[in-house]
Amino acid sequence: MAGLRFWRPLNIGGDFAWLREHPSRRSLYPRLKPDFRRWAFYAVWDEEAALEEFLTASPIGRGWSEAAAEACHFWLRPNRVRGPWKGMQVLRGSESPGQAARPVVYLARLDLSARGTLALWGAAAPNLLHHLPDSDELLLGLPLVDRPYVQPVSFSVWRTPQSAVTFAHREQGHRDAVGRVRRSQHDVVERFSSGRFEPYRCEGTWKGRNPLGLAEEVSHKRVEDSIHETVAGSA
Repeated sequence: MAGLRFWRPLNIGGDFAWLREHPSRRSLYPRLKPDFRRWAFYAVWDEEAALEEFLTASPIGRGWSEAAAEACHFWLRPNRVRGPWKGMQVLRGSESPGQAARPVVYLARLDLSARGTLALWGAAAPNLLHHLPDSDELLLGLPLVDRPYVQPVSFSVWRTPQSAVTFAHREQGHRDAVGRVRRSQHDVVERFSSGRFEPYRCEGTWKGRNPLGLAEEVSHKRVEDSIHETVAGSA
């Protein structure tokens, strides 16, 4: 396709919201196998017009909307990228500052050794399930798969950048998980790739809801709760 710089189909391994309610190995492990009914597609385009042409004129692009029971599409603007994966490297030079109080998307990809794979799935990932934030902060979280087991990818939509930073760097659960993998694979940081994006457009739904619409609902609810608290305090 004209204008397509990089693309990668990814398997969807489950849903962090469901796993948060079922935080166990028995729940996690069956979802590590491929699910041929659900999948994700990550792509980098030279310009938005090329993507629109693909979605409206290409038989493949039209088929995504016409043949799918449900589809959710995100348009992402890169804020920061790092790591050796080509899916991040092709974005270098196109980053722009994000907005502090708006939703943010993180795409993270690990490249694991044999020992790192055992550490992640044997201990780090199952234990991390107990620490996943609630839906007011983590609006959408999907465990994805590039190469099964050894190249896991995560796609997460957060209410604000601060929500993501708090989970990744200030909550003990995520720090323990990272430490567990690093003890088994010393070069995991060098082989780790990630990107932070501004989700400036979202069409469709995931499980019946638009994730960016959910962000607005949460923000409105928090404003209303703050007003009610102020009124109650004044009374």
